[in-house]
Amino acid sequence: MKRTAILALAIVSLAANADDQTALSKAIDAIKPATNAAGEYVSKSIMQSLSGNDTPMGRAARDNLERQAKAEREANRGTRKTMKECIKPGNVIDEDVQECIMGMRERDW
Repeated sequence: MKRTAILALAIVSLAANADDQTALSKAIDAIKPATNAAGEYVSKSIMQSLSGNDTPMGRAARDNLERQAKAEREANRGTRKTMKECIKPGNVIDEDVQECIMGMRERDW
């Protein structure tokens, strides 16, 4: 009986401690955005330096930078617009117009 009570008390205390954050975990949560931003900056800098040449690694770096730029545009897209609001003079429809319709680009033509 004593063993069961001690075991139950240990389980309850472990469960209660799992909900509380330690000072270390709070500090890690506080600096995580800064470390993520620094890591992204270093990664982007490396990709930009590699993209300057025409080797397979340079082409891959350019493709990666283009994918990252597109992902950022999609994440920060605005409101969707109609074709009439975005169409170019002369009724030209191209990639710029498509991006305008999806809200990823402002109409600047």
